[in-house]
Amino acid sequence: MTKAPPEIDRTTSPISTKAHHLKHHHQRTLSPFSFYSPKLSIYILATCVILFILFHIQYSLRTPPLDPSSPSPSSWSLMHQWRRVINTTTLTSSSSSNCTNEFRSMADKLRHSVTFLPLKDLRYTQTALQGHTWFMSSMYDMHEEGEVQYQQFPSDSSHGRLLCLKGHDNHDGSWNYYALAWPEALPFNATLMKGLTFVSYNHYNYDNIWHGLSAMVPFVAWHKKNGCEMPNRWVLYHWGELRLNMGLWLKTLMEATFNGPPYIEGFEGFGDDSKPVCFEKAVVMRHNEGGMSRERRMEVYDLMRCKARAYCNVSLEGRSAEVNENGVPVIGITMFMRTGPRSFKNETAVIGIFERECAKVDSCRFMVAYSNNLSFCEQVSVLRILFSLPRL
Repeated sequence: MTKAPPEIDRTTSPISTKAHHLKHHHQRTLSPFSFYSPKLSIYILATCVILFILFHIQYSLRTPPLDPSSPSPSSWSLMHQWRRVINTTTLTSSSSSNCTNEFRSMADKLRHSVTFLPLKDLRYTQTALQGHTWFMSSMYDMHEEGEVQYQQFPSDSSHGRLLCLKGHDNHDGSWNYYALAWPEALPFNATLMKGLTFVSYNHYNYDNIWHGLSAMVPFVAWHKKNGCEMPNRWVLYHWGELRLNMGLWLKTLMEATFNGPPYIEGFEGFGDDSKPVCFEKAVVMRHNEGGMSRERRMEVYDLMRCKARAYCNVSLEGRSAEVNENGVPVIGITMFMRTGPRSFKNETAVIGIFERECAKVDSCRFMVAYSNNLSFCEQVSVLRILFSLPRL
């Protein structure tokens, strides 16, 4: 007898149903389209836009503008540095103000500490021309072998300080004063005079040709050695007393040498004697030709001769040597005479002596001239060699 097949229960068990659900969920998770959602797309798009904007801003800050009117890369950097300086200055404004006040206080103290001394130091009356002399006696000269002795302000020896003068007395040099001061702390009420100033001390005077010339020669030597620098003014002293003029002959020679008439400072318009005057650059001479070698002295005189001939339009070019009838070169002697208390008492006798001596030489020609009757250029033309001077 055939058995009937067993019946199969098709009711799904809970376990099998759960397993099937997990399997189906796992398959959905691995699907490439399972990440897609509208919100996620919006987030991604917003992030890209923000990154693009930030990148553009950074690029604009680093790249200089193409507009010519806009700042260059260097100025762009300077703008940022200047902003930092402004911020730093703002933070330190109080400390800067304190430093400024301290600086002003220190400058005032330096101004008060400037000490004026007499130009003529009476303690050295017996040695007025020796060493530091009695003129600006606290100062020592600068001197190179064979060159002039001089002082220069400012210089290393003055520690960068300027020369200041006070007083315009022309009768007593001990009432005129000098001092040194730093440019940032000049004396109160001081006037600063720009340019180069020549300060001359002459123990004799500026009217006498020889004494005046001896006082001027060192300035010409300094001028020649220092690139022909021109003075803006001259300050003349005799025994510390202010002098306002020099002899016409000497003034004309200085005009020829320095290509213009010398301006002699008289300090008019500076008020009373208590108001000091300081000089941006000053050169002081007080030893005349002292210290100069013979070679250097001749170079200076040659320069002045050349300048005088050019000034008077006297040329030596094309001038042939004069000869007498026998073909012997002529020797010319010009004797300059002077008038006044220092002239020869018996001019006729002196002239006769030179005439007789000249007559002993066949080619000698003798001539007498009076310097006071000749102008400067007439003397140059007559002598052709400028410094054949009269007896002094």
